[in-house]
Amino acid sequence: MNALTGSGGVTIVVLGMIGLLAGLLGLALYFSERSRVARERPAEKPRRMPKQWPLNPRPLANSAERRVWHWLRVTFPDHQVVPKLPLTRFTLPRDPEQGHEWFEMLSTAYCSFTICANDGQVIGCVDLSGPRGLSRGNKHLKHTLLGQCGIGYWVLSSDALPKAESLRSEFLGAGEAMMLAHRTQPADLDVVRSHLHQALDRGREQRFGAHADPSDSDMSHWPQADSFLGTLDSRRGALQSQ
Repeated sequence: MNALTGSGGVTIVVLGMIGLLAGLLGLALYFSERSRVARERPAEKPRRMPKQWPLNPRPLANSAERRVWHWLRVTFPDHQVVPKLPLTRFTLPRDPEQGHEWFEMLSTAYCSFTICANDGQVIGCVDLSGPRGLSRGNKHLKHTLLGQCGIGYWVLSSDALPKAESLRSEFLGAGEAMMLAHRTQPADLDVVRSHLHQALDRGREQRFGAHADPSDSDMSHWPQADSFLGTLDSRRGALQSQ
Protein backbone atom coordinates (compact mmCIF):
# COMPACT_ATOMS: atom_id res chain seq x y z
CA MET A 1 0.00 0.00 0.00
CA ASN A 2 2.83 2.39 0.89
CA ALA A 3 4.66 1.36 -2.30
CA LEU A 4 1.62 2.22 -4.42
CA THR A 5 1.20 5.53 -2.64
CA GLY A 6 4.86 6.38 -3.14
CA SER A 7 4.68 5.48 -6.86
CA GLY A 8 1.59 7.66 -7.34
CA GLY A 9 3.23 10.58 -5.57
CA VAL A 10 6.28 10.33 -7.80
CA THR A 11 4.04 10.24 -10.87
CA ILE A 12 2.22 13.40 -9.78
CA VAL A 13 5.49 15.20 -9.13
CA VAL A 14 6.87 14.14 -12.52
CA LEU A 15 3.72 15.29 -14.33
CA GLY A 16 3.82 18.60 -12.45
CA MET A 17 7.42 19.17 -13.44
CA ILE A 18 6.63 18.35 -17.07
CA GLY A 19 3.73 20.84 -17.05
CA LEU A 20 5.92 23.50 -15.46
CA LEU A 21 8.66 22.94 -18.02
CA ALA A 22 6.11 23.11 -20.87
CA GLY A 23 4.75 26.37 -19.50
CA LEU A 24 8.23 27.86 -19.19
CA LEU A 25 9.08 26.72 -22.72
CA GLY A 26 5.90 28.31 -24.09
CA LEU A 27 6.61 31.57 -22.24
CA ALA A 28 10.15 31.60 -23.60
CA LEU A 29 8.90 31.06 -27.14
CA TYR A 30 6.34 33.90 -26.70
CA PHE A 31 8.95 36.43 -25.56
CA SER A 32 11.34 35.27 -28.25
CA GLU A 33 8.70 35.88 -30.93
CA ARG A 34 7.87 39.32 -29.51
CA SER A 35 11.54 40.23 -29.52
CA ARG A 36 11.89 39.10 -33.15
CA VAL A 37 8.86 41.14 -34.27
CA ALA A 38 10.15 44.18 -32.40
CA ARG A 39 13.54 43.88 -34.12
CA GLU A 40 11.96 43.53 -37.58
CA ARG A 41 9.51 46.44 -37.07
CA PRO A 42 11.01 49.68 -38.37
CA ALA A 43 11.72 52.10 -35.56
CA GLU A 44 9.48 55.17 -35.53
CA LYS A 45 11.55 58.27 -35.93
CA PRO A 46 10.54 61.29 -33.89
CA ARG A 47 8.78 63.86 -36.05
CA ARG A 48 10.93 66.90 -36.61
CA MET A 49 10.06 70.30 -37.97
CA PRO A 50 10.81 70.17 -41.71
CA LYS A 51 13.04 72.67 -43.44
CA GLN A 52 10.57 72.73 -46.35
CA TRP A 53 6.93 72.28 -45.36
CA PRO A 54 4.95 69.94 -47.67
CA LEU A 55 1.96 72.33 -47.66
CA ASN A 56 0.47 74.86 -50.06
CA PRO A 57 -1.63 77.97 -49.33
CA ARG A 58 -5.37 77.78 -49.95
CA PRO A 59 -8.38 80.10 -49.63
CA LEU A 60 -10.02 80.24 -46.24
CA ALA A 61 -13.44 79.46 -47.74
CA ASN A 62 -14.64 77.70 -50.88
CA SER A 63 -16.94 79.28 -53.46
CA ALA A 64 -20.22 78.38 -51.72
CA GLU A 65 -18.86 79.47 -48.35
CA ARG A 66 -17.74 82.80 -49.77
CA ARG A 67 -21.24 83.51 -51.08
CA VAL A 68 -22.75 82.83 -47.66
CA TRP A 69 -19.96 84.79 -45.96
CA HIS A 70 -20.75 87.86 -48.05
CA TRP A 71 -24.49 87.43 -47.40
CA LEU A 72 -23.92 87.23 -43.65
CA ARG A 73 -21.77 90.36 -43.68
CA VAL A 74 -24.60 92.23 -45.40
CA THR A 75 -27.17 90.71 -43.04
CA PHE A 76 -25.18 91.71 -39.94
CA PRO A 77 -23.43 94.97 -40.92
CA ASP A 78 -22.82 95.96 -37.29
CA HIS A 79 -21.17 92.65 -36.37
CA GLN A 80 -18.13 90.59 -37.25
CA VAL A 81 -18.52 87.35 -39.22
CA VAL A 82 -15.70 84.91 -38.46
CA PRO A 83 -15.32 81.71 -40.52
CA LYS A 84 -14.57 78.24 -39.16
CA LEU A 85 -14.14 79.07 -35.50
CA PRO A 86 -13.93 76.07 -33.10
CA LEU A 87 -16.48 75.88 -30.29
CA THR A 88 -13.65 75.77 -27.75
CA ARG A 89 -12.67 79.31 -28.77
CA PHE A 90 -15.79 80.94 -27.35
CA THR A 91 -16.92 78.54 -24.62
CA LEU A 92 -15.39 77.96 -21.19
CA PRO A 93 -15.70 74.97 -18.80
CA ARG A 94 -17.39 75.76 -15.50
CA ASP A 95 -14.96 73.43 -13.74
CA PRO A 96 -11.37 74.26 -14.80
CA GLU A 97 -10.21 70.81 -13.67
CA GLN A 98 -12.34 69.24 -16.40
CA GLY A 99 -11.11 71.65 -19.06
CA HIS A 100 -8.71 69.20 -20.72
CA GLU A 101 -11.38 66.48 -20.90
CA TRP A 102 -13.94 68.80 -22.52
CA PHE A 103 -11.33 70.23 -24.88
CA GLU A 104 -10.42 66.75 -26.13
CA MET A 105 -14.11 66.02 -26.67
CA LEU A 106 -14.94 69.25 -28.50
CA SER A 107 -11.69 70.06 -30.27
CA THR A 108 -12.94 68.83 -33.66
CA ALA A 109 -16.27 70.71 -33.56
CA TYR A 110 -16.43 74.08 -35.30
CA CYS A 111 -19.06 76.28 -36.98
CA SER A 112 -18.89 77.44 -40.58
CA PHE A 113 -19.51 81.04 -39.48
CA THR A 114 -19.66 82.74 -36.10
CA ILE A 115 -21.35 86.14 -35.72
CA CYS A 116 -20.06 88.27 -32.87
CA ALA A 117 -20.26 91.85 -31.65
CA ASN A 118 -17.28 94.15 -31.92
CA ASP A 119 -16.31 93.28 -28.35
CA GLY A 120 -16.01 89.59 -29.31
CA GLN A 121 -19.28 88.45 -27.69
CA VAL A 122 -20.78 85.69 -29.84
CA ILE A 123 -24.48 86.09 -30.67
CA GLY A 124 -25.00 83.25 -33.12
CA CYS A 125 -23.45 80.51 -35.22
CA VAL A 126 -24.25 79.29 -38.72
CA ASP A 127 -23.33 75.96 -40.27
CA LEU A 128 -23.30 75.54 -44.02
CA SER A 129 -24.72 72.19 -45.08
CA GLY A 130 -22.34 70.82 -47.70
CA PRO A 131 -22.76 67.90 -50.13
CA ARG A 132 -22.45 65.39 -47.30
CA GLY A 133 -24.50 67.47 -44.88
CA LEU A 134 -24.06 67.40 -41.10
CA SER A 135 -24.72 64.38 -38.94
CA ARG A 136 -27.63 64.46 -36.52
CA GLY A 137 -25.21 64.06 -33.62
CA ASN A 138 -23.17 67.05 -34.77
CA LYS A 139 -26.25 69.27 -35.13
CA HIS A 140 -27.72 68.09 -31.82
CA LEU A 141 -24.44 68.81 -30.03
CA LYS A 142 -24.34 72.41 -31.25
CA HIS A 143 -28.07 72.99 -30.87
CA THR A 144 -28.00 71.98 -27.19
CA LEU A 145 -24.58 73.37 -26.24
CA LEU A 146 -25.01 76.75 -27.92
CA GLY A 147 -28.64 77.01 -26.84
CA GLN A 148 -27.69 76.52 -23.20
CA CYS A 149 -25.05 79.25 -23.63
CA GLY A 150 -27.65 81.65 -25.05
CA ILE A 151 -26.13 81.55 -28.54
CA GLY A 152 -28.34 81.10 -31.61
CA TYR A 153 -27.65 78.31 -34.10
CA TRP A 154 -28.85 77.74 -37.67
CA VAL A 155 -27.98 75.26 -40.40
CA LEU A 156 -28.57 76.58 -43.90
CA SER A 157 -27.83 75.81 -47.54
CA SER A 158 -26.04 78.21 -49.85
CA ASP A 159 -28.69 77.47 -52.49
CA ALA A 160 -31.65 78.28 -50.21
CA LEU A 161 -30.77 81.17 -47.93
CA PRO A 162 -33.47 82.26 -45.47
CA LYS A 163 -34.91 85.74 -45.17
CA ALA A 164 -32.31 88.05 -43.68
CA GLU A 165 -34.91 89.34 -41.21
CA SER A 166 -35.55 85.79 -39.97
CA LEU A 167 -31.93 85.20 -39.09
CA ARG A 168 -31.52 88.65 -37.55
CA SER A 169 -34.58 88.20 -35.35
CA GLU A 170 -33.32 84.79 -34.24
CA PHE A 171 -29.87 86.07 -33.25
CA LEU A 172 -30.68 89.63 -32.18
CA GLY A 173 -34.32 89.53 -31.10
CA ALA A 174 -37.23 91.15 -32.91
CA GLY A 175 -36.63 94.66 -31.57
CA GLU A 176 -32.96 95.00 -32.52
CA ALA A 177 -33.53 93.18 -35.81
CA MET A 178 -36.28 95.63 -36.75
CA MET A 179 -34.05 98.62 -35.97
CA LEU A 180 -31.26 97.10 -38.04
CA ALA A 181 -33.67 96.45 -40.91
CA HIS A 182 -34.84 100.05 -40.67
CA ARG A 183 -31.27 101.31 -41.06
CA THR A 184 -30.38 99.00 -43.90
CA GLN A 185 -33.71 98.90 -45.77
CA PRO A 186 -35.81 101.94 -44.76
CA ALA A 187 -38.05 101.86 -47.82
CA ASP A 188 -40.81 99.58 -46.53
CA LEU A 189 -41.13 99.08 -42.78
CA ASP A 190 -44.46 97.28 -43.11
CA VAL A 191 -42.85 94.54 -45.18
CA VAL A 192 -40.00 94.26 -42.70
CA ARG A 193 -42.42 94.11 -39.76
CA SER A 194 -44.46 91.41 -41.51
CA HIS A 195 -41.35 89.34 -42.16
CA LEU A 196 -40.28 89.65 -38.53
CA HIS A 197 -43.63 88.50 -37.22
CA GLN A 198 -43.60 85.56 -39.61
CA ALA A 199 -40.09 84.65 -38.46
CA LEU A 200 -41.15 84.72 -34.81
CA ASP A 201 -44.22 82.59 -35.57
CA ARG A 202 -42.15 80.01 -37.40
CA GLY A 203 -39.56 80.00 -34.63
CA ARG A 204 -37.63 76.82 -34.41
CA GLU A 205 -39.43 75.30 -37.40
CA GLN A 206 -37.25 77.44 -39.65
CA ARG A 207 -34.11 75.78 -38.33
CA PHE A 208 -32.73 73.02 -40.45
CA GLY A 209 -31.06 71.50 -37.43
CA ALA A 210 -33.90 71.81 -34.93
CA HIS A 211 -35.26 68.34 -35.63
CA ALA A 212 -32.19 66.44 -34.47
CA ASP A 213 -33.01 63.36 -32.47
CA PRO A 214 -32.24 64.18 -28.80
CA SER A 215 -31.31 60.55 -28.25
CA ASP A 216 -28.56 60.76 -30.87
CA SER A 217 -25.66 61.53 -28.56
CA ASP A 218 -23.02 59.26 -30.10
CA MET A 219 -19.79 61.25 -29.80
CA SER A 220 -18.37 59.53 -32.89
CA HIS A 221 -20.71 61.67 -35.02
CA TRP A 222 -19.36 64.97 -33.70
CA PRO A 223 -16.19 65.45 -35.79
CA GLN A 224 -16.59 67.39 -39.03
CA ALA A 225 -14.82 66.94 -42.33
CA ASP A 226 -12.19 69.55 -43.03
CA SER A 227 -10.73 70.51 -46.38
CA PHE A 228 -7.23 70.11 -44.92
CA LEU A 229 -7.73 66.36 -45.38
CA GLY A 230 -9.66 66.59 -48.64
CA THR A 231 -11.09 69.34 -50.81
CA LEU A 232 -14.59 70.52 -49.95
CA ASP A 233 -14.81 73.04 -52.79
CA SER A 234 -18.29 73.39 -54.20
CA ARG A 235 -16.98 73.49 -57.75
CA ARG A 236 -15.48 70.43 -59.35
CA GLY A 237 -12.58 70.72 -61.70
CA ALA A 238 -9.53 68.86 -62.90
CA LEU A 239 -6.38 69.30 -60.89
CA GLN A 240 -3.71 71.32 -62.58
CA SER A 241 -0.01 71.05 -62.07
CA GLN A 242 1.60 73.98 -60.31
